[in-house]
Amino acid sequence: MRRLIGTVAVAALLLDLSCKTRKPRNEVLVDDTEAPVSAEVPANDSRVTAQLIRGFYELESGAWRWTMPKFAIRFLVPAGAREKGAILHCDVVLPEVIFKTTGPLALTATAGGQSFGAQPLGQVGDHALRYAIPPQALTTPTVTIEFSLDKALPPGAADPRELGLIFVKSGLYLP
Repeated sequence: MRRLIGTVAVAALLLDLSCKTRKPRNEVLVDDTEAPVSAEVPANDSRVTAQLIRGFYELESGAWRWTMPKFAIRFLVPAGAREKGAILHCDVVLPEVIFKTTGPLALTATAGGQSFGAQPLGQVGDHALRYAIPPQALTTPTVTIEFSLDKALPPGAADPRELGLIFVKSGLYLP
């Protein structure tokens, strides 16, 4: 009987330790060039997950994803944008847990080495960011936009991931 209790106690201890040392799931990395590409990329649409190129964590609450400080999204260039340019919409949330550590943030968007400016995120909450994308940045059927935060929440005891913003959706539209 003592041997059984000892075996159960050791098994429970090992199980408890293995749960605590489990590594978090890494960012979502997708390279599916055969998938159809859209001009709109909601965080929760499985049909466009392949367009979240890098810097995203898994879907949470069926609606949004955490980003890393640097992330990238591939968009279909809308018809007419090669002549008129486009507006990049990006809906994100700056949570209080990030803001308490980092203070105000700035999110920069670039493509092909060309910057489209930094958008300030000076308060907690929802942000609807807009970037003007010139026609010369839209010369191919798709464009990958690189996003970069100037600061992020470093990994810690509560969450071992490096966290940037909450990504809700983004899209590339005619002006």
